[in-house]
Amino acid sequence: MAKREQGDMVRQKEANRLYQRGEQHWSRGRLRLAFRCFLAAAKAGTVPTFRIVAQFYDRGEGVKADENAALFWYRRAYRDGDDYSAANNIGCIWRDRGKPNRALMWFQRAIKLGDADASLNIAKIYLYKKADLGKAIHYLNKTRKSRRATEGSRGEAEALLKKAKGNRMDSASRSRSPRGPN
Repeated sequence: MAKREQGDMVRQKEANRLYQRGEQHWSRGRLRLAFRCFLAAAKAGTVPTFRIVAQFYDRGEGVKADENAALFWYRRAYRDGDDYSAANNIGCIWRDRGKPNRALMWFQRAIKLGDADASLNIAKIYLYKKADLGKAIHYLNKTRKSRRATEGSRGEAEALLKKAKGNRMDSASRSRSPRGPN
């Protein structure tokens, strides 16, 4: 075995050890120590830690919250690991920053990778923008019927769907109501 391959194996073994230590600290509530271990493992190229580090930055757990750092690590998780939850979380950050079109793009990517909950996020954008109620209803139905969506997302989609359909009926009856005398 070449020295280079041996060096790579040693680095990977150390990164895996850091990842395991990070998990131990995390399970014991030692968030700062867990973050440090996960960050070191991520910098060493351990793909599963990319999203974890991003979440620590995103939530401000064990480290000061930093959306830009969270975006950096979520993008790495998405690019290097095809991580659908990373794509969904990127969409949430852009949505919260008031960039719905950019958020929609990331939610669509999450859906392509299998994230059924991203459909709910898309529906919420359409409902909030009051742009296209039909699209909102489509994505709410998609979430409601998906076995891959979380129970909470399915329930929320059901409630929003009832509200959206009620709004659709109200606006339709208003547009059809007879006009008074001119």
